[in-house]
Amino acid sequence: MRIGILTQYFPPEMGAPQARLYELAVRLRDRGHKITVVTAMPNYPTGKVFKEYRGRLFSIEDMNGLRVIRTPIYPSKSANLIMRLVSYMSFVKSSLLMGTWWVGKLDVLIVESPPLFLGLSGIPMSCWTRSRMVLMVSDIWPDVAVRVGMISGKQARIMEALEAFVYRHSACVALTNPGAVDQVRSRFPDVPCNMISNGVDTSFFRPDLRSQAIRREFGVGPDQFAVGYCGLHGLFQGLEVVVASAKCLRDDPGIRFVIIGDGPTKEALMAQARAGGLDNIAFYPRQPKERMPAILASMDVSLVPLADRLPGTMPSKAYEGLAAGVPIIVTSGCEAEQLVTQYQVGRQFPPGDARALAAAVTELASDPALYETMRANAVRLAQRFDRNTIVQHTERLLQAVCRKAELPQVRW
Repeated sequence: MRIGILTQYFPPEMGAPQARLYELAVRLRDRGHKITVVTAMPNYPTGKVFKEYRGRLFSIEDMNGLRVIRTPIYPSKSANLIMRLVSYMSFVKSSLLMGTWWVGKLDVLIVESPPLFLGLSGIPMSCWTRSRMVLMVSDIWPDVAVRVGMISGKQARIMEALEAFVYRHSACVALTNPGAVDQVRSRFPDVPCNMISNGVDTSFFRPDLRSQAIRREFGVGPDQFAVGYCGLHGLFQGLEVVVASAKCLRDDPGIRFVIIGDGPTKEALMAQARAGGLDNIAFYPRQPKERMPAILASMDVSLVPLADRLPGTMPSKAYEGLAAGVPIIVTSGCEAEQLVTQYQVGRQFPPGDARALAAAVTELASDPALYETMRANAVRLAQRFDRNTIVQHTERLLQAVCRKAELPQVRW
């Protein structure tokens, strides 16, 4: 098949969508398919176009056998809604006017959402390339934005109308977990839905990469319990609860919080920690991709916080924690809660409840037998979500879409 991928986010940027789409693309390439990616000039999460791409209007490059077309974007890491909208729409416009011209004929076009606005480029691009569009939804917009208070009222209604328009012009809406599939089917029973789960490279993220040297590098003492967060510091992550939880545990010298990454809320979070005089939490810059497996494996717990209950949302960092053999502590109300409770791989806490998060950390830190059981359970469960397994399901789905055949049943 000739497969196109339209996404605002792609390597050399780091992040969950970038990693997921790149790993999917190279595995589809290895299975004999021709892959073309239309994406933005790399700028995430700094809000500035990367140095090696500055001064170019567009770029066409070969990335390990993937044809990658990069078009302009107005970059921004601002938390301001208007600035984010300007950034989103700048890439919608450039991907449509420039990406469509260079992409060539396709059999199927995968469009990554969010941002949902990218459907406005994907629909005409699929018509131009005579392909069938698969909308790959990692977070259900505008539901997520409404739940965290980003939009409401007229803005929400406009986004809901856009959501319905894009869904109904897709050959298939592919979501990342069964809860999300059920949520969309209940609202849009006439829209074909299926699942392309997130996953993890279990040969990359491994428990044997645990390192005492790395623990020392991030200030973790030999007898301390390291509570790690590695990822975006953004509005949806709700990391304020982590700082508040560190405050609850400030008198326990055996627990240290290690926060790694970047994003629009980082400065405010660091200011909160300074104002509280907290020396049990430390912030570090984002790290190179190749270091992340060993860093994650060297933590004792991996935090997967969200700002609110977000049914249908499955944070991809949960899979990485499982593969690294690190129990996960997740915000309740997302789909990761099901894995935690059903397979005993961690704990959950209500959104924004710092004391509940502190209690979950304390329980795991003080019960070595329970902790080791969870580590073993996590490694076993991760095998189900290995990327090589996920790509087989994805290939069958894309082939069915191309043939206009019945969509396959996919096990989560």
